[in-house]
Amino acid sequence: MKVLRLHKPFDMRLHDEPVPEPKPDEVLVQVKSVGICGSDVHYYREGGIGDQVITSPFILGHEFSGVIAEVGSGVGDLKPGTRVAVEPGKPCFQCKPCKRGLINLCRKIQFFGTPPVDGSFREYLTWPANLVVPIPDTMSFDEAAMIEPLAVGVYSADLAEIKGGEMVAVLGAGAIGLSCLQAAKAAGAEFAIVSEPIAERRELAVKLGADAVIDPTTTDAPHAIMDATDGDGADVVFEAAGEVETCEQSAFAAKSAGTIVIVGIPEEDIYRFNATIARRRELTVRFARRSRNATRRSIDLAASGKIDVASYVTHTFPLEKAAEAFELAHEKRDGALRVVIRLSE
Repeated sequence: MKVLRLHKPFDMRLHDEPVPEPKPDEVLVQVKSVGICGSDVHYYREGGIGDQVITSPFILGHEFSGVIAEVGSGVGDLKPGTRVAVEPGKPCFQCKPCKRGLINLCRKIQFFGTPPVDGSFREYLTWPANLVVPIPDTMSFDEAAMIEPLAVGVYSADLAEIKGGEMVAVLGAGAIGLSCLQAAKAAGAEFAIVSEPIAERRELAVKLGADAVIDPTTTDAPHAIMDATDGDGADVVFEAAGEVETCEQSAFAAKSAGTIVIVGIPEEDIYRFNATIARRRELTVRFARRSRNATRRSIDLAASGKIDVASYVTHTFPLEKAAEAFELAHEKRDGALRVVIRLSE
């Protein structure tokens, strides 16, 4: 099978490797579509994220869909030919966080495309049967690959405790920010304002439910958010840009006793807030770590039409043109939002 490995920053190479065999309780998945996530781009550019560093040729990718090609012994209802989305994190279910239900905080979690666990830019892979979820025939493989970033947004809305009627702000309108936007609106948020420097992404935010958008290169985002909320500030601010500047802006944009949900991963391994503002407004800050128990709900939301993930996919490439795809995702040009590599039709 064809496998794409990152050898060092900006150096991706195709390899020919054996097709794995499923163990008991596992399935063999023929990979169809894989999205290039912002974290993949971090690894591609820098060879690591924080203390997670690539030390040998490594397979990236964790946003993917496919078809079950084979099942191992003990697998119940899943059959070859079943179209699936995949939960990319495998918790141990034994550590204290797992036993408290915090499976995304598992101390021994294995997560696709995070060293040392190889990811999904390969034609076949094996994974526990209980971590693959059937998708309806009406959902394309590209859409199913977007279920993972959608699940991050759905979980972020959970952390924000959206009940209905809230004024929310989203800083950054990549796939994660747009997922936060749509999940918040689906949960009942009344008004949403989105700050995003790329024009095509602002336009898409409006299409997907934003009531107002800001170009932070020409407008002071916190002041604009204050103006849009009659000087009160947002009940919830989702920071989804992964920038020190937007992290600081989130505190200035939030109302007194408001909530900030930090979803973005900063290039510089630090988050920074204005201490005076955060203290005087008694802000609550929540940090989103991937997602928890949101994959099936995300499939239902997308399949029902309540949330649009098809619009995330702006460009597609075959595996042989992966370097071109990563460069496009890295440079964010030509209106690129989510670049998807299709491993098979």
